[in-house]
Amino acid sequence: MDVIPAVKKRDKSRKHESILNGAMQVFTEMGYDNASMDRIAEIAGVSKRTVYNHFSNKENLFQAVIAKLLSEQQILKQIEYDPAKPLEEQLAAFAHAELFLINSPSRLGLSRVLTSVFIRDIDYARMTRAKYASPLEPFINWLMAAHKDNKLQIDNPALAARVFYAMIEGALTWPALFQHGITNETANPLLDELIFTFVKRYCKAD
Repeated sequence: MDVIPAVKKRDKSRKHESILNGAMQVFTEMGYDNASMDRIAEIAGVSKRTVYNHFSNKENLFQAVIAKLLSEQQILKQIEYDPAKPLEEQLAAFAHAELFLINSPSRLGLSRVLTSVFIRDIDYARMTRAKYASPLEPFINWLMAAHKDNKLQIDNPALAARVFYAMIEGALTWPALFQHGITNETANPLLDELIFTFVKRYCKAD
């Protein structure tokens, strides 16, 4: 008796994912203003009516794309402090989670679209960001655990987290957004230096 509803549910889920993936491609290629629901339906391989059955308008679909991108990134940031691993290795994992938004051509292109929309409408950017948990929270928890383990001296975890991400974004994320991306050959030496600098600043004195 439950077979048919289960099949319908899987089919709906597949169509939903296809629409999201199609929207990501269209927003990346055309920008928000020029993207159309017709084009998204074409790329997703569904009817325009199906798109509207899942998302009532382009704005809701755009918000869903943002949510998908940020949730995928946030999963990568769920890093538990491990006293057995070098600090540098764990910090690199957080850095790579941050660089998730620019470490592939498709995500880099979409990140550029999001950035242009947010810069154009700061209130919209604030409203959108307020819907999600703080992107710094997992790293702040990690810093407090490293402090408790006497590996780092972190008197102000929120400030230290902002310093870390400011270095990553300033040296890698923003240059990649406004240039032609960034190669591993360029990123890796910078990343190593930034992590070294952060550890030196906050390491526990003997």
